[in-house]
This record gives sequence, structure tokens and C-alpha cells, in this order.
Amino acid sequence: MTETREHTLPASVTQRRFLWDGVGNTVFAQARNVGKELGIKKLYMKFEGGNPTGTQKDRVAYEQVFDAFSRGFEAVAIGTCGNYGAAVANAASLNGMKTYVYIPKDYHTRRVEELEALNATVVWVEGKYEDAVARASEDAASHGWYDANPGEASAPLGVKAYSEIAREIFRSLRRVPATVCVPVGNGTTLAGIWAGFKELHAQGRTQGLPMMVAGSSYRGNPIISSFKAGRTLVEDLKPEEIHETAVNEPLVNYHSFDGQLALDALHESNGFAEYASDRNLIAYARLVREREGLNPLPASTSGLRALVKMLPLRPQAAEGDHVVILTGRRS
Repeated sequence: MTETREHTLPASVTQRRFLWDGVGNTVFAQARNVGKELGIKKLYMKFEGGNPTGTQKDRVAYEQVFDAFSRGFEAVAIGTCGNYGAAVANAASLNGMKTYVYIPKDYHTRRVEELEALNATVVWVEGKYEDAVARASEDAASHGWYDANPGEASAPLGVKAYSEIAREIFRSLRRVPATVCVPVGNGTTLAGIWAGFKELHAQGRTQGLPMMVAGSSYRGNPIISSFKAGRTLVEDLKPEEIHETAVNEPLVNYHSFDGQLALDALHESNGFAEYASDRNLIAYARLVREREGLNPLPASTSGLRALVKMLPLRPQAAEGDHVVILTGRRS
């Protein structure tokens, strides 16, 4: 278990200390059993389940809440399918702040009790994820709350937070992997990891850059659809084309808020993107659980599924190191 640490604010802001609860430095291990099962020689898993609420979203949640805290906000608003809301609520609760979490009414999130235990107010919204984000931003503006929602204003904090994953991978592996395989929804995690490796390379600390591999729900993500169509600009899907399930909700959207950053990263890295069905996601999560003893959120195995689809098409990459980003499952 990682230790809670304090972050001291400038004296001009406040004398209070901001608490960070064990974020980052998550498990990195070779997945020999899953690799053998899938025919991947050097497969590694970066398991973000060790973060406070079990996902990589804790990284950006603490950055957002610290920004709100340092600027004197007393409450934070966030639209979510569940995981990011829990991450923000946890960070805010630890630091004496209130959270308003907006969730699409028809979603299947299992984290409502957790949110309420963290003193968050859950607001159910008609429509899809994007509608929850819009409503959260509107209420934040009208009530004077901090707007932690994805978009152009928050993208730099997200990229900064997720870039640390690249540095942790490099410290653990001591070299740049051939691929880094990431589940994508809004695309911020993939964009941040790519930015982290680019920074390492610019500093002269690495000899090369990895290929970024993106996985997401079958026909439910504009980053994947745009890349597969050969586009250089992300094109939104039609809302009526999106079908949420209890499995794909962390991934699916018709508008990826940081999708252009992710699509640019895929093109710059000569990357790859592929869909995964709910059946794929469930099967890969079971495989990781049974062979490696980790309990991943099924949606987070979409990057692993994309890697499996990619390797026969790019056999020159087969001998390299392959890192898959996974998050934890919370009931």
C-alpha cells in the first residue's frame, strides 16, 4: 500500500496542506502466463488498479482537485459514467471539498454507494455521457463550482497527469517498449502517455518512441473509427449509433473530448487502433484474472485485444516489449 503524502501550497494561497492518497507508482509486471496463452513473448501489464479508486483516473482527479483547492473552490462538478466521478469524489473528500457527480440516468454504474459514502451528491441526467458532462459544466458555472469536466480547458492537466505513466513504465522496464496498449474513451490517457514518452525522448533519455495502440468498444468510439477510416481529424459518431452496456460504458461515446490529441498520437507513433466486443472484453478480463491473479475492469482489456489483432498485421513488432494498461474492477 502506498502512503498518503502532503503537497504544500504556496503561502500566498493558504497554509493548508493538500493530501494525495497513494496515487501512481502502480504495479508493473511481466504477464508470462497471459503472454504464453496469447502467443506474445514479452507482454507486460501496468495495473492501475493500485490507485485509490482502482483506475488511472485517480491521477487526473488529484490534479484537478488540487487545482480547484489552490484556487479556493469549495465544490467540484463532474460528468461521468462512474469511475472518474469516484476518483474526483475521493480526492475532494480527502481535502474537505464537496463533489457533484452527474451520471446518465440509464447507465449501469456500480459506484453510487461509494460516491455517497464520499459525501458526493449524485445527479441523474437524461441522455448520454456527453449530456451529463454538459449539465455538470452548466451547473458548475451557475453555482460557482470548479468544472472538472473534460475538454479544451482541462486537457493540459489530463495530459500532464497521464504522462507520468510513461515515466513509470520507463523506470520499470529500463527501455522504451515496442508498443503501449491503452483503452480509450475520451483519449486523454493515450495522449498523456505519448506526451510522456516524447518528453523523455526530447530530454535525450531514450533512444526511441513506442507505437501507441488504442482499443475501445465495438463501433462505439470516434477515435477508433476516425483512425480506421484514415482520417487526420476526429469525426464524431451519431448519438443514435451508440449503444451502452454494463461492459462498454467506460469506453463508449459519440464525442471524445480529447480525441484529436489521441488521434494525433496514433498517427505520430505509426500506431494501431481496433475495436473489441463485450464478449472479447469479458473473456480477456477472465484470462488476466485466472492466469495472472489481477482483477481488471473488462473495458480496460480493450488495449490488449487491439494488440492481439495488431501483431499478425505487423509481425516486425512481435519480438519487442508490449505494455498493456489495465485498470481495476470495483463491484
